Amino acid sequence: MSVANSITKSIIEIAKTENNILSSVADEGIFHMPELAFAYECGKKIMAESQTVFGRNAVKWKREIDLHNGGPSDLLFELGDGCLIVIEFKLRDTKQAYINDVKKLSELDDDKTLRLFCALIDVFDKDLQTDERIHAVENIPEINVVLVGKDNFKTKQNRYPSSPILNCVVAVWLVGDMPNIKI
Repeated sequence: MSVANSITKSIIEIAKTENNILSSVADEGIFHMPELAFAYECGKKIMAESQTVFGRNAVKWKREIDLHNGGPSDLLFELGDGCLIVIEFKLRDTKQAYINDVKKLSELDDDKTLRLFCALIDVFDKDLQTDERIHAVENIPEINVVLVGKDNFKTKQNRYPSSPILNCVVAVWLVGDMPNIKI
């Protein structure tokens, strides 16, 4: 699962970097960033590290591409051998929104498509180990979902003024089976 691991590492690094930047320039954290802006920054980082992530494969980076599975997909990498890597992102959303994106990815029933779901989840300290959104993603009936990587860090936010600091859990899951992508 080295491609998925490399992509996950890049996503986590971008989340932490953007959190630090936003803290200094806006006195906010990662949740101040729009979802598509986050996807774009992840795409840039992954492409900047394409030799490490994809090996010698020729790669095309595409954004907001409609794959006819329920709306446009946030981020797509097309490898020279016809394999695809499709990533859906959710920032600070509901359990049902997460489930919907996982189901959308599961509709891409192709043995040449790596499907990843990434969530940046706003979590209070008391809920860090029990957030129901994580459990919901990992327990969707009839869809195989496997955690690739997860990290968390403190972040600033103004949505809940009584608690200006909360946690951001960054998690990336593989949806479906791991395709045979040659790197």
